[in-house]
Amino acid sequence: MNQFEIYLLLFTDVLTSNFAFNASSELVLNTMKSFGNYNNWLILLVAIIAYIFSVCINYIFGTICYKILAPATKNEGAVEHQQPSKNEDKDNNLVKNKSNIEINKKISNIQNFKFLPLIIAISFVPFFGKFIILLSGFCRVNFKTLFMISIFTKFVYYSFLIFST
Repeated sequence: MNQFEIYLLLFTDVLTSNFAFNASSELVLNTMKSFGNYNNWLILLVAIIAYIFSVCINYIFGTICYKILAPATKNEGAVEHQQPSKNEDKDNNLVKNKSNIEINKKISNIQNFKFLPLIIAISFVPFFGKFIILLSGFCRVNFKTLFMISIFTKFVYYSFLIFST
């Protein structure tokens, strides 16, 4: 393998291991660190670029999950064999609207949570961090805030991992 292929393998490994629906770890990064004959700055750069892509993809997955599940609460019980009376239809709409209001209220509470940046900051943790980003996309947390905090904390994590002796 030449150098380009090795760094491409690193990119692919970091990218796929940070997807929300993947249980693997960053094996290539640890292996390259163990051998020690690679450029540490290039390892850090490639790993951060791959992590940037995975943050964007996980956030998009979260927003897609919200868009799929939000209509499910709106249309809950919509498939029926007989026509409901006007009073039953009105009652069903009230129940549906009430559940949507409750869900949106909970999401709003998460968006306005005082310690949300701190929770986003622990997204550097190898296994659980990807779910924090996915949940942030589901709750429609400000992407710029999520992006800056998660990239910074992962940069510090990778720097410590790569440059520690």
